[in-house]
Amino acid sequence: MKTDIEYKNNILYVKAPPILSGNKTNKFESYIIPLILNLNAKYVTVNLKDVDLIDCKGVNSLIKISSIVNKNKGKLVLCELNKYVNDYFKKTDIFDYCFKSKDYNSSVEVFKI
Repeated sequence: MKTDIEYKNNILYVKAPPILSGNKTNKFESYIIPLILNLNAKYVTVNLKDVDLIDCKGVNSLIKISSIVNKNKGKLVLCELNKYVNDYFKKTDIFDYCFKSKDYNSSVEVFKI
């Protein structure tokens, strides 16, 4: 699984893999969730720029990650949504659970830290 991760200034930055569907979603979760729990991360930004395929499992995975971050009294921000992802998200309620920003830098504004 190709997932770039960086943790700086109390923000966990995650670049999502190209496929967030089916069992690929399980691999993504098994990689990201333990990091969030071990770091007790309150602020997580997921970059979706390179996502070519996402389905309801992928959306549910992001919601699951958001609920974990919310338990830490934090926020999950989704950024750099490409056209495909943005169009798919319009059919979901993802932004009832997550925030949206233009890029990694603007996610800091959402966190207000």
